[in-house]
Formats: sequence, C-alpha cells, structure tokens
Amino acid sequence: MFKTLTYRLLLVASLFLLSTSTQVLATDKTEEITSSMEISDKISINQATNQELAAINGIGTKKAQAIIEYREANGDFVNVEELVKVKGIGKSTLQKITPFVSL
Repeated sequence: MFKTLTYRLLLVASLFLLSTSTQVLATDKTEEITSSMEISDKISINQATNQELAAINGIGTKKAQAIIEYREANGDFVNVEELVKVKGIGKSTLQKITPFVSL
C-alpha cells in the first residue's frame, strides 16, 4: 500500500515538473523568435528573396513567389498597400504582415 502511494506521488510530481519545463521551453522559444524579429530590420518587398518573404508569418512559399512575380512584371512596389494586388493577399493578410515589411 505504501509503495503504491509513493509511486503515485512520484508520478504526479514528475508530470508536474515535465509540464512546467515544457512551458518554460515554449516561452523561451517565443522570446527568442520575438527578439530576432526586433533585432532584424523589416523585410524589403522590393528586394527580398522567396525564402525571406516566405519566412514572414502569413506568407508561404506560394504567396512569396506571387509577390516576386508581381514585382518582376510590374516593377518595384510604390507602397506596402500595393501588396493587395498580388494574388492571394487580401486586406487581412496585409494587416498581419505590415509590421514586418517595408519597401
């Protein structure tokens, strides 16, 4: 009886410690990503590569390629709001990515 109770207490304590450490790791990772975004400049939609554009949250490889194709066909973007002319980018996507892009 005493052994069973001891094992159960150890199991509960282990699960508690495991869940706490997982939360800490997730928090550290989020802070690391945020810090790297703060350190780096905004990504230039007129000069960025496909990989750089695809790294922006809300832009995948297809939208990144569409931005590059639009840029090649129509010249450099005059303002960030012009991105809504790119296939697959609407007003909500534009609002989401505006803090991370520049000309």
